[in-house]
Amino acid sequence: MKQAHMLLGIILVSYCSVQAVAEQLVRVATYNIKFLNSDIGDSRLEHLRSVIDELDADVIGLQEIDDRAALRKIFSNSDWQIVIDDQSGDNQDLALAIRCPLHVQGRTCDSTKDIDADESHFLFEEESNFAFPRDRDILFVEIEIPSVQKSFFVMVHHAKARFGGRTETDERRAAAARIIIKRLEQDFEDVAFVLLGDFNDNPDDESSNIMETGNAHAEAGAEDEQGTFLVNLTELLVAEDHVSWGRNTRNIVGGEKINTVDPGSRDRHNEFRGTDRHSGDILFDQILIPPRMLNGYVTGSVMVFDHPSGVHGNRNTRASDHLPVFAEFVFGGDSDGAARTGVRIISLLPNPEGTDRGNEQITLKNFGDESVPLDGWSLRDKAENTFDLDGQLGPGAIRTITLPKGKLPLNNGGDEIELLDRDREQRDVVVYLRAQARSGAVIQFE
Repeated sequence: MKQAHMLLGIILVSYCSVQAVAEQLVRVATYNIKFLNSDIGDSRLEHLRSVIDELDADVIGLQEIDDRAALRKIFSNSDWQIVIDDQSGDNQDLALAIRCPLHVQGRTCDSTKDIDADESHFLFEEESNFAFPRDRDILFVEIEIPSVQKSFFVMVHHAKARFGGRTETDERRAAAARIIIKRLEQDFEDVAFVLLGDFNDNPDDESSNIMETGNAHAEAGAEDEQGTFLVNLTELLVAEDHVSWGRNTRNIVGGEKINTVDPGSRDRHNEFRGTDRHSGDILFDQILIPPRMLNGYVTGSVMVFDHPSGVHGNRNTRASDHLPVFAEFVFGGDSDGAARTGVRIISLLPNPEGTDRGNEQITLKNFGDESVPLDGWSLRDKAENTFDLDGQLGPGAIRTITLPKGKLPLNNGGDEIELLDRDREQRDVVVYLRAQARSGAVIQFE
């Protein structure tokens, strides 16, 4: 379970005083539920309810939904607001499930205020079936967060499937990506939004690279650079060979979790591009945000759902052939592009060129208006190795610490680094993955 949805962030302003800042943690997920209809059997229904319960998301973008009645077997009337097109007649509809107290902007958090999506809830009035099959373009709504009086848009995408072969369908997904970036550039330049869904491609493919760069002519290919137009939060997952499609009970480890890593899956996928060869399990489900939302993104929170309920059963009773993918965001407080406060970790150098030991670095910055005494403060990694801090950090000051040999080794395979004050309270935490720890690369968190 994630932490409580309503947080009261205690943000350091000076050594002697603190300021209370209201914040709301929001977990956003995407989930393709493989031809969900109201005739769902009891066993599959039980598995799906377990997935939704364990996922513990506040907003879920859904794909392959037949109708509202099917969703209401999973999402209770009292806790969830549903958005779906009731008139489409399509068994692969897009939908959104929004958990109270969050709700669609202009509506109340009440199941009687469900949304029958119409043209105003889709990005495009007229688009060909070439780019968006069966007129299935981008479903979107603005979601209000009452506790902090903030709102953001969620956009749900389900790209053309690969049936018929990649050589025949790749261009259709790329065509949709070109249309999407044009609309986002025109109408969502300064707006907070999350674009998610089943892209039927992975983050290395042409369609994803178009959306990450905003370049309609971007080519397919593996890269781990942060997108300049949209940041693909799942790019780091594919770099670790995580997959969200194709897992089953054989992938449950110790009865406790799903192994979502398929070694070599990224390389296979890139090797077979341009052919119709099946490359095995893949990361289809993605979450993208504009760079301006990184300040509210909870670093390292993006994950493929790994609770065993996601794969229990056989192909007929399993919840889905996809696993949900989710990420967390903080709204309010000093997020949403507002100025940061307190002492924070702004960068790491875990893999310096040459020898790591004695050359790894952590950089801190004081975003406050007064000096902060660091005596008694420390840095701690996931293995609970610590490095003690001392001295003063003046207002706006930056300190780069070169870690001595044997002290707080920064793992090149990824790690979590906490900043703790003298009372052992966490003041900041950053997470990085193996794909970010390239030789000589400074990982920025500012």
